[in-house]
Amino acid sequence: MKRRLILAAAAVIISQAAAAETLRLAPGERARFTLKENPSTGYVWRIDAAASAGLDRVAIADAGHKRGASMPGAPGEHRWIICGAHAGRAVIAFAHQRPWEPAPAETRRLEVLVAPR
Repeated sequence: MKRRLILAAAAVIISQAAAAETLRLAPGERARFTLKENPSTGYVWRIDAAASAGLDRVAIADAGHKRGASMPGAPGEHRWIICGAHAGRAVIAFAHQRPWEPAPAETRRLEVLVAPR
């Protein structure tokens, strides 16, 4: 499985084996962050605010799930738009979890460095 990190018009495909990534943004700059997801299994990605830090440095819009194929049960991806709000560092923790289970099956961390270019 792969995850995509899209900056402006450039696309970089990053192996999902990496548990942490770094994104550099200027204030006001936006990027799309995606993680593979198959909600038909009950597992969905969410932002774990308690495990995150510096969320006041970024604005995050949840763009929701995008289906991959048109057949039922097909995997797709969950998308977020991340915008640099204020100079500094943010760490966004993502949890892949069924809502009724106490612990996530998988976690990912995205470090966002916001600085003028």
